[in-house]
Amino acid sequence: MKTDFPEPQTSHAARDFPRQIWLAGLGAFARTQEESGRFFEVLVEEGRMVDRRLKKTGGQPAEPEAEPMPVGIEVLKERAGVIRDQATGTWNKLEQVFQARVMRALSQLGVPTQEDVGLLRQQVDRLTENIQALTRAAESATRQERAVEAAESPVVVRD
Repeated sequence: MKTDFPEPQTSHAARDFPRQIWLAGLGAFARTQEESGRFFEVLVEEGRMVDRRLKKTGGQPAEPEAEPMPVGIEVLKERAGVIRDQATGTWNKLEQVFQARVMRALSQLGVPTQEDVGLLRQQVDRLTENIQALTRAAESATRQERAVEAAESPVVVRD
């Protein structure tokens, strides 16, 4: 039979918080994709400018003081490397922020960490060893008591 009692407010928050974390991750992923699209567009535009310059001059620099093509390519490679490094750094920061928020959410929900579980395992192992030692000691004491009782009891001989 289902009761019509309202759910506690904390259970709503506990259910909504993981959803919010998931949505934050999706938003971060979308923003990263958007920024990488802009980067691609910048590279395409720079490529078009270089292509126009080459077509205009027939493969020769348009002005005597214009930089030669290999230097221009190196500049593009450097710029691409800088932008790639920035994107990677941004992605790494985003990942760290996301992990920290997930850990904080799990902590608020009372989910034990891997370290907590490891400590509990160590404690259980120590308790198991103690129990086994106490059991062996109790069995040994019981055997000794029986041996003493057997030695002290009179031997009845029947004719």
